[in-house]
Amino acid sequence: MATDVTDLHWLDPHRSIEQGELATMCSLTIAELDELVEYGALLPVAADAAPRQFSAACVAPLREAVRLRGYYDLDLFTVSLLLGYLQRIDHLEHQLRALHAHVPHPQVLPREGPTPWREPHA
Repeated sequence: MATDVTDLHWLDPHRSIEQGELATMCSLTIAELDELVEYGALLPVAADAAPRQFSAACVAPLREAVRLRGYYDLDLFTVSLLLGYLQRIDHLEHQLRALHAHVPHPQVLPREGPTPWREPHA
């Protein structure tokens, strides 16, 4: 299966996407996105832009929150809370990976001393 170049653009967290495109990608209506902005769960890149622009970094957690919304029949306020937690978890996992990159991995040293006794088999 060939990957379309447009599929890769929304994965770039530094890219901004319009509100209509975000609504299409995440299976939400524009009114629902507006409500998530009112709750503070989504922050537009520029508040004064005519079509609202959002960071593409919010696509993956928003899609996951919408998936869980359908699975558990959640209301939009609960989705906004869930979205905040998913973004926080993603941020903490990123910090943890960065910390692990700076820590040397422990080396397995050969065992010193006598070897363990083993029962001879017949």
